[in-house]
Parts: sequence; structure tokens; C-alpha cells
Amino acid sequence: MMTAQPSHEYYDPHLEGAENIVSIINERAIRTPDKNIYRFLEDGETETASFTIKQLDSKARMVAQNLLKHGKKGDRILLLFPTGLDYVAAFFGCLYAGMIAIPAYPPRRNRSLDRVVSIIKDSGATISLLSRKVSEDISRNFADDDILNTINWVVFEDFHESDASGWKMPDIQSEDLALLQYTSGSTGEPKGVMISHGNIIYNSEYIRRSFSFDENLQGVNWLPIFHDMGLIGTIIQPAYVGGANVIMPPVTFLKNPLNWLKAIDKYKANNGGGPNFSYDYCIQKTTEEERASFDLSHMETFYCGAEPIRQSTLETFAMGLKASEMSRNMLFPCYGLAEGTLIVSGSHMGAGPKYLNVDADSLSKNQINILAEQEENGIKLVGCGHLWMDTKVLIVDPETHLEVQDGTIGEVWIAGPTVAKGYWNNQELSHQIFHAQLADTHEGHFMRSGDLGFFHQEELYITGRLKDLIIIRGVNYYPTDIEFTVQHNSTTLRQYGGAAFPLVVEGDEKLAVVQELERTAMRLDDYEPILNTIRQDIAMEHELEVYAIILIRTGSLPLTSSGKIQRRHCKNLFLNEQLSVVASWQQKQTEAPSQAQEHPEPTEEAIKEWLTHWIVRNQHFKLEDIDPEKHLLSYGLDSLAAVNLETEISAHFGVQWHVSSFMLNPTINKIAKEGAEMAKE
Repeated sequence: MMTAQPSHEYYDPHLEGAENIVSIINERAIRTPDKNIYRFLEDGETETASFTIKQLDSKARMVAQNLLKHGKKGDRILLLFPTGLDYVAAFFGCLYAGMIAIPAYPPRRNRSLDRVVSIIKDSGATISLLSRKVSEDISRNFADDDILNTINWVVFEDFHESDASGWKMPDIQSEDLALLQYTSGSTGEPKGVMISHGNIIYNSEYIRRSFSFDENLQGVNWLPIFHDMGLIGTIIQPAYVGGANVIMPPVTFLKNPLNWLKAIDKYKANNGGGPNFSYDYCIQKTTEEERASFDLSHMETFYCGAEPIRQSTLETFAMGLKASEMSRNMLFPCYGLAEGTLIVSGSHMGAGPKYLNVDADSLSKNQINILAEQEENGIKLVGCGHLWMDTKVLIVDPETHLEVQDGTIGEVWIAGPTVAKGYWNNQELSHQIFHAQLADTHEGHFMRSGDLGFFHQEELYITGRLKDLIIIRGVNYYPTDIEFTVQHNSTTLRQYGGAAFPLVVEGDEKLAVVQELERTAMRLDDYEPILNTIRQDIAMEHELEVYAIILIRTGSLPLTSSGKIQRRHCKNLFLNEQLSVVASWQQKQTEAPSQAQEHPEPTEEAIKEWLTHWIVRNQHFKLEDIDPEKHLLSYGLDSLAAVNLETEISAHFGVQWHVSSFMLNPTINKIAKEGAEMAKE
């Protein structure tokens, strides 16, 4: 068992004895009312809104008073907002009312309410607090859905600042729940992680000590604020330490990562970060000259987590920003998960990353054989820091539930006040995951992370995942959800006969799907329509691009003796070309776009032709399969592909589309008409 590191010397009277974040904000609103805590850059560049601590406190009181007209302490409140400060006020307003916040993405037009419905059913929420725009979108696009009749839809814009005056501090205990963080909920079983006020306070202090944060914290972040990394790390943490954060919507980063670097420079930030992919993306989408125009010398930490961290990514990012006065010591790899509130391990600020070169063959056998740094046949692992405060971590054999010996990989088991209370309304799964005990000593209760790793010189290294979770660009996807999407309503694909799993391709995690055919489909002449439908369905339901699809013979999917899908074994069979393949499709290397005339006349026909060839070139469809009346998302566009499309078409025709135009299921014909009309204005 690893021991925690000593705390940094620091004292803040606002934090002394606090059991919840509400009392901390109250105190800060009295002592430092004019401190600017949040700024919002709607387009990634222009500041469109801001809150002082006093304004945050007042907005939260206003929300709380209005929510208590519709419910009581302990009620679950579904939050449906776009990224922005209204969402921040709504979230804290739930806590000010003693209610339980349920952050969620608002449903998109022409998409089902499946995820929202599953969360409502699992949580038992009867109230949803949402923005007027989201409310209008739901009424317009989902008016026939029965779930609308069971929810009290409360519109944020109907509240008035004067309502704040009647608020009284509720009795909020450390054990009271603050939020349910749903880690799934589309077509699979939803899992609402129960985060208490005590969890938030403990994890916030954990982050503060690890990162050496104080009231001088100035972050710039684009992470989704509906999930743990964005919510706990970039919304709650500034309120906890009395610091500040600049927020921009994730799409503004995807559209142009320079927005993030510009804001870091402009606001003299000292903290920011994201998943591994975002650092690669920053370098890929910017030029050396553009990066050199910024001064990043004031940065203290670029944190990296939420997906596998790679040495090549970190070092390339550091070298790519060397001219901006960035130091590799600013890099801050860390490890955490929603079931642990957020962070589990982190380093010291300014220490830089630690790497370990290990033998690949030994690693595949769950053993660690450390090689010299210069040996080329090893695998470079990135350390994720050490433990702090009262958190305990064991490395355990997932089958025997015994601690493994040093030099052996096992499952990461976590205990301490950072661990959440379990999954809402799911006692059986909560007992399995959150109440694990060692088989020999019966020591417990530990939370089973599902991640594999080991300690070396008190540094935690994560080597893989025991569970089948798929993480792409920092977002968690459950294979059961994707497999359901593939098989749903299909007569040619075998139900419960598929496996979705991740592949690492050129350093990036991609999605692969292996699927059995029904016996009646084994003699088809053409499997291309089936392959195209799978790609389209996954893009529409999950906003994911598929890298490879393999259709296999009936009954050839590897299963355990009890009939469970062996996804990792299936992946190995795919990599070794040992599957019983009937038909397959794999993404090809995208060809560079032709150097056609820039800014040709944006007529409808010209735009249609350009869009058609862009889809053929980038989404790998045949020209004859392109229908100008089909939704663009049906051609496999995810959010990143839509951003790239918006950037390229706007640059080519000199007409500025908004990226939302490509994410709201338009057709080629609609986009062409819209562009031609904008060109005339």
C-alpha cells in the first residue's frame, strides 16, 4: 500500500471546518466580493460574460429560491444547458437549495431523447432546470415524447435577481449528496455516481495540495463542464481556493486550438489542460510561427489525464511550444475517475513528468521488467504522480483479490474520502465496485477502478484497462452501447453477437467493431450497405467515427464458457488476422485536398460539388452513394470531423459557416443553399 505525500504549507480561513462548497462561497462573497471568478469566451476569443464571487453567490441564491418553489431538499434536478455561466449558476443553485444536481448534455435536434430519458428514469428526477433555448428545442423537436409529461420543466431565464433575498443557508452535512455524475446512459445501463459534499471538499483540497493552488489560480479551460474533469477541476476548484477561471466551449478549441493558447497568453494563466489527444491536436492544427507568438512563461501546470497518456505526446507538445517559453516541467500527468470524484494521484507542481521504459513482452504478461532509458525495444510509460492526504491505493490481482508482489501489474483499488458513495439506485453494482475487500485480510472497503497499473518508487503507472471502457478524445464510451446501436432493429446482424473495442492507430485511440452475421445473411452478394449503415448509425447515435468494421461468420465471436463476449480476445484475433471474416471496411489514409482555386464563386452547385467530394475524400464513401438529401451526420461525421469540415469549406469559399450548421443534421442541399444566400448578403 502506498503512503500519501506531506501537505504543502498553506492556510485559508475560508476553508477551515467547511463541510460544503456553499459555505465557502458565502464567506468569500463577504470577504472578497469583487474578485472576478469566471469569465466566458463564447467564441473562444471575445469575453461575453463574467461573474464576481458576489454575483455567483447572488445567482446561486436566486436559483435555489426558485427551485425550492418546485421541490425540496434532496430532490434530483436535471440540468440541461449549453456551455456558459448560466449553467454554472444553475449548478451552484442546486447545491444552495440542498438539492442534487444532475449535469447532462441537452438533446440535439433530430436526435433521440434516449440518454436523457434513461437518466430521468434511473435518477427519479421530476424537475429539470434548463435554458429557454433548450426548452424551446425540446418542445419543438420532442413534443410527442411521453417523458415530457412527467417532468416539471423550469426555465432559468424566468428567474429574477430579486428572488435571491429570501434565501437561507440549508443544513448541508458532509454526507449529503451534491450531484449524480452519470458515466453512461444512452442505450446501456445508466450509472449515476453519487458524489457527496464531503467528496467535493476532500477532492478539492486534494487538487489544491497537489497543484499548489491558492487564490492566485488563473485557469483557462475548454473542457466540457458537464463532466467530472471540467466540473470538479475547472468550475468547483476556483470557488474552493478563491481563484479564477476563463471558460470557453469545447467546440471553440476543436475549431481552432489557438483560441486556448491565445487566452492563456491574454489572461496570464497559470493552469490549463485536457486529455492526451488535445496536446497532439494543438501541435497538429497550429504552425510553429503561430505558437511562437505567445508568451507561456507564466504557466505553472499543463495537466493531462482522462485517457492513456503518452510520452511522445508530452514531449512533442513541450518542444512545439519551446519558443513560447514553455518548460517541460509545466507538464503534469495525473490519474483519476468519476468514481473517485476526480483526482486520485498527482505530482508536485513543477516536477515534470516521470517516464519508465519497460520490456514489452513482460508487460503483456502483467510483469514489469524495467529497461535502460535508451533501449529502443521497450514501451515508454508515463507516471501519473503519487498519493496525497488520506487516500490509499492497492495493486490487486482482480481474480484472487490478493495484493500483487512488486513488479507485477494488477487492478488499482482505491480507498479514502475521495471515493464516491456508489451508484444511484444500484446496490448490487455498488457493492461489487465500491466495497471490495482483500481475500486474506478482509481489509476494505476499496473501490475497484477497473484500471490496471503498478507503483514504482511511489509513482503510479497506469498500463491499461481491465474493464472494456473505450476512451476516445477524453470521452468515455461503453462497448455495450455501441454494440446495441449496431444490432438494433437489424435482421442481418446477430443480436449480442458483436464486440466494440479501441485500437491505437498512429498514437490515437480509434474505434473498431466486429459483428457476427445472421445465417440468413451469409450468402448476400453485397455487404457494403450493411457496413455503411453501421458507420452511419454509430455516427448519428454516438458522434463517433469508426476506424474498422469486420463482419464475421455466425457463431465465430469469441465467448467465455458462460457466454460473455471476450472483447480483448476478439481484438487480439483482429490484430493477428485470425477472425472468420466475411466482409470488412477500414478507414484509409485521407488524401490531401486538391489545390483548387481559393474562394471560387459560392453558387449552390459549386458548394454541392465541393461537399460531395469532401465526403468521398474524408469519410470514405463512394461517389454514387452520396445523396444530397441525406443528413450529413449519416456519413459518419463526429464533432471533430464537423469542425474540420466547417474550417475547410469556410476557407475555400470565403463564406463563414458556423460549426453548428454541420452538427444539426443538415443536408448537402441545405448547406449549399445556406452558403449561397450568405454570399449574397
